[in-house]
Amino acid sequence: MSVGLTIGEARMAQGVSISDLAAATKIREALLLSLEANDFECFGGAAYTRGHLKVIAAFLDLDANALAHEFDLQYADPV
Repeated sequence: MSVGLTIGEARMAQGVSISDLAAATKIREALLLSLEANDFECFGGAAYTRGHLKVIAAFLDLDANALAHEFDLQYADPV
């Protein structure tokens, strides 16, 4: 499963809107929508994306390490 799909499904299962998630995490709605679409270009790099994933995971009660690992496997540039 993709990072964006995992976050989107968890958010919807908990009845949390994009607006609610943005307010709770202080992450702009546009970035959250991009993230759920697996579009990470606007995040400014993998380190920033991982940071956002950690904040979102904490709010949605997801495993931040698992999300970051999935992101690294699917999207991050190799080091």
